[in-house]
Amino acid sequence: MPDHISLNNLKQQSLAFNLYNTDNTKFPANLGGYVTSTNAWCTGVLDWNVGQYPLPGYPSPNTNTFYLVNSLLGPYNGKNLGVYKCPADRIPSTIGPRCRSISMNGFVGGTAEWDVYGLTTYRTFLKESDLVRPGPAMTWVFLDEQPDSINDCLFGLHMPPATLWPSAASWDDMPASYHNGACGFSFADGHGEIHKWLDANSKPPILKKNPSSGAGTTSAHDSPWIVSRTSAPK
Repeated sequence: MPDHISLNNLKQQSLAFNLYNTDNTKFPANLGGYVTSTNAWCTGVLDWNVGQYPLPGYPSPNTNTFYLVNSLLGPYNGKNLGVYKCPADRIPSTIGPRCRSISMNGFVGGTAEWDVYGLTTYRTFLKESDLVRPGPAMTWVFLDEQPDSINDCLFGLHMPPATLWPSAASWDDMPASYHNGACGFSFADGHGEIHKWLDANSKPPILKKNPSSGAGTTSAHDSPWIVSRTSAPK
């Protein structure tokens, strides 16, 4: 699958993200966890079976696009559901193809998990003026997440001690490696990149193991790249 299609989808999400910011003078909420509200950029918890914690009256988040269309960025995407899914993610769940393969940076948009990933010592980005460091062109917002890892809509990265930034971190979630060992990212300034991973443990095989097989994984060569583009010490 051509990389430019994946990048176009991710850049479209960044455009929707920035349009939302223009209208609301803040970034869309990125609540993470088992959100049961559409008051977030996206909601719904995926797995390989039927998905978890569906909203009352609505079936599986795996395949039900309600969780995309009716969340905060749905109207800003013109109801275009394709931008939530990398076309290279072709392995279906037991009930059909999952409708989302992307997640948002846990340091962008706020989160209920303030103490989990080092958010007390690292910068969080709730509005455009917060993007001082690393800066809009160096702060990723959306990425393609590894199929065994994806669950909620927040990508969690346990940052290193601030004095060691940007050294290796513990990955609570795993980025994808669909593109010949690379992953797609889009950034706060709207541009997109395909980044190629170096270490084998950054490119685990897809085992159809329910989330999250990437928890606790570290990569001495790869995680500093994503750490330096996720946040920066306060």
